[in-house]
Amino acid sequence: MATALLHSLRSLRNSEAIKNLSEMHHNLMGYRKKGLRYDDLIPDEGELVQAALKRLPPKEHYDRVFRHRRAINLGGQQIELDAAEWTKPSEDVAYLSPLITQVENEIETKQNFDALTSIPAALLKRNNSTAV
Repeated sequence: MATALLHSLRSLRNSEAIKNLSEMHHNLMGYRKKGLRYDDLIPDEGELVQAALKRLPPKEHYDRVFRHRRAINLGGQQIELDAAEWTKPSEDVAYLSPLITQVENEIETKQNFDALTSIPAALLKRNNSTAV
């Protein structure tokens, strides 16, 4: 029963109606009218985000700063970009979220290794260099 429910939820998530609803929600948020991407809304504070920002390519980091400054300028003037300059859905791709996830996974892996008090037997069997 639970697997059937999970399968139906996954198929619903991939349905065209949900995608259209999601797209409408992103447009109503208004960040695209200021030339921002969704990942630009992630606050810079926090160690995870700071570590992820350091991993951004220089061009992507420069573009992020440019988009922020332009949006602040537009907000101060209480105007929006021309419709032709809005961020298009095809341009609104995740560029920071995958890096944040990668940093989270690395921290979790490090914590798991730090918590080890001895080498598990399964790993000892696989490692030929620790033969006693």
